[in-house]
Amino acid sequence: MNIGARLEAVAAMVPQGCVLADIGTDHAYLPVWLLQKGRIKAAVAADIAAGPCRAAQTNIGMYGLKDKIQVRQGSGLTVLQPGEADGAVIAGMGGSTIIEILKESPEVAAALKFLIVQPMAGAAGLRKWACANGWRISDEALAEEPQHLYEIILLEHGHEADYSDAEYEIGPKLIKKCPPLLAKHFDKVQGTYKRMLDSMAKSQQAQQTEKYKKLQELYAGLEELRHECGCK
Repeated sequence: MNIGARLEAVAAMVPQGCVLADIGTDHAYLPVWLLQKGRIKAAVAADIAAGPCRAAQTNIGMYGLKDKIQVRQGSGLTVLQPGEADGAVIAGMGGSTIIEILKESPEVAAALKFLIVQPMAGAAGLRKWACANGWRISDEALAEEPQHLYEIILLEHGHEADYSDAEYEIGPKLIKKCPPLLAKHFDKVQGTYKRMLDSMAKSQQAQQTEKYKKLQELYAGLEELRHECGCK
């Protein structure tokens, strides 16, 4: 089974021999692949919608893994009891949605040994929230598929350093590791803020706002980080 670069990067962070909850599982590709590789003991594949749950059941049956993967329909981590899974993957959702999932089930989240998140947007806000709410960033990775660059973040419980806004945008572990895709990641993040600054620069009134000043400071911080990382 080919699961693509995004899910392969997610899978690479899953600890050997764990019981995994895959939240927003869609077709259950990730737990099926991990079980095929002998990487996990068992899994709960969960989705809020009936259609993806049916697709997951079909896929699981096709690979003869019904005794290893339970499919559950429900919202986020509410499908789990505390301690039922060693860790969870929440991939392919917005950062704010992931935060709401964790807020919705604090007891379940607190019992997880690890959490792997792959936000489609809002990664900086998710990092900042996690670090302020008892999680530390243990590892990060980037994955590229046609037209998309993805951030994957491994969170574990613990105390975390206070990072700058620019570090939250890029990812402190990515800065430390300096992976091959880091320059593209800088391009993507900086491009977003450059377009915002260019648009606001056309208005004298916008240039006087606190938002414009903060965006300028953030962009300068990103430029400084990029120079420190040696990304061209």
